[in-house]
Amino acid sequence: MDNKQNGTSRKSKKSKRIVVFVLAALIAVAALAVFAVANIPKEVTILDGSTSLKVTTNEKDPKKIIEDNGFTLGQYDVLDSSQFSKENAVLVIKREMSVIFSDAGKDAWRVTLPARTVGDVLQYLGKQLEDGDVVEPADFEIVKDGDRITLFKAGNGTLVVGGKSVKIKTSNKTVAQLLKENQVTLGKHDTVKPALKTVLANGGTIEVTRVTFKEQKEKQTVSFQVKTKKDASLSKGTKKVVSEGKDGEAEVTYKVRYENGKAVSKELVDKTIVKAPVDQVVKVGTKGTAAKEKTPAKSKSKSKSKAKKNDDLDFEYTEKYEGEASAYYEPPGSLTASGMTVGVGRIGVNPSVIPYGTKLYVTGYGYCVAADCGWGTTGMGRIADLYMNSEEECEAWGVRNVTIYVLA
Repeated sequence: MDNKQNGTSRKSKKSKRIVVFVLAALIAVAALAVFAVANIPKEVTILDGSTSLKVTTNEKDPKKIIEDNGFTLGQYDVLDSSQFSKENAVLVIKREMSVIFSDAGKDAWRVTLPARTVGDVLQYLGKQLEDGDVVEPADFEIVKDGDRITLFKAGNGTLVVGGKSVKIKTSNKTVAQLLKENQVTLGKHDTVKPALKTVLANGGTIEVTRVTFKEQKEKQTVSFQVKTKKDASLSKGTKKVVSEGKDGEAEVTYKVRYENGKAVSKELVDKTIVKAPVDQVVKVGTKGTAAKEKTPAKSKSKSKSKAKKNDDLDFEYTEKYEGEASAYYEPPGSLTASGMTVGVGRIGVNPSVIPYGTKLYVTGYGYCVAADCGWGTTGMGRIADLYMNSEEECEAWGVRNVTIYVLA
């Protein structure tokens, strides 16, 4: 029995030795693995101003890494290793420099600090970009000693497009930049206020007017003209309609301007007569003389002969009237009492004295025709109203003494 017990004891001791050996081997392997992993080369990017260098190293000390690769730190330079432990390791060298910083609309000042980018300067000064803020140069730009950095704080503005308005952030940008940011495309004829190069101030408004043009056709009545014929068989001042007049018709084409969908003006581009008017013919009596009491002129003299030559003006006349003549203006296209349209050379008279259609000559005015009812009908002593091209010409004429010759 003793021999069996001794044999069992020896086997047990042997097994324990094997287990210990295996554990020791495993620990050694693990240690070697940790050592191997710890010594795997690491890829690191070094950034210094505009210089970027990518290196592979086993070194764990960031400062030693940059020194091993030829970078040195000045007294006030800073090595930013906050991204060294990341998978894509980065070491950033921020050099001491002086830059000029200003908030838009405020005085600029010089700042000395360790920095590489505009963002570093903003962070150093405690400036945080908010929605709509703009910094120039951009926050990711690399800065150099002496650079100027300007921060534009967002302002509020109004953008009106086609009559619809929205609130926008201005950031002291130009009108053109703000339109682009707000995806506003201008049409060929659209107008913009203020001008595209204008820097919009805080509280300003941009107004875009959508402008389009369309053709518009219309039918228009063409009024008939009244033609007069002298008739010695009828008493003077008597009128007789020989043939009635008939209005015609024209087709007119306008170019209509629309602003934000509303028609604001139109321009005549074409006019075609589709039905010609028929003139009205009126006989005017010339037999006998007009009653003296109906004559509106200050003085009137008639030639006793059938026709008398005016040697100064080289024409023949049958009658002449002397008195005052005033001037008047009405928009082109307006109709006279006789049915004619207004125009230079068509004057107003007393039709009971000088029938419509009578050819005349007025001193200081020229050849003309009786077409409208003038001052003579009011009893104010004036013998004619002379049509002028503008109100300014009327003012220049005023009231003048003239002689009216009835042409032979």
